[in-house]
Amino acid sequence: MKTRRGFVALSVALSLALVPLMARAAHDSFKGDAIYYSNAYKGETMACGGKYQPWKMVAAHRNLPCGTRLRVRNLSNDKVVTVTVRDRGPYGDKETKLDVSRRAARKLDFISAGRTRVKATILHD
Repeated sequence: MKTRRGFVALSVALSLALVPLMARAAHDSFKGDAIYYSNAYKGETMACGGKYQPWKMVAAHRNLPCGTRLRVRNLSNDKVVTVTVRDRGPYGDKETKLDVSRRAARKLDFISAGRTRVKATILHD
């Protein structure tokens, strides 16, 4: 009987330990629209520090911490890039979740469209 109690206690402890991991996993990715920075912002200061440089693989998000790395997949053509959150925004409609650099937009192949539907996944180091 003593081993059964120990097993139950261990099972409960493991279950409770997994709850935060499962909750985090549910928020590790999101879908929405992505747009890209205009060249007019070149050299402007970003919210997380540094100047915007169109050739860097950076993005703006409303509330992800500065330095968060994201794998961004263009859902219309399956092209993928990795960007780092360095700025805040975009502040347009609620569907627009990311504002990416011109280089990231070029690699995702949506420069001419100006906007695309993406899935972004947080990369945990």
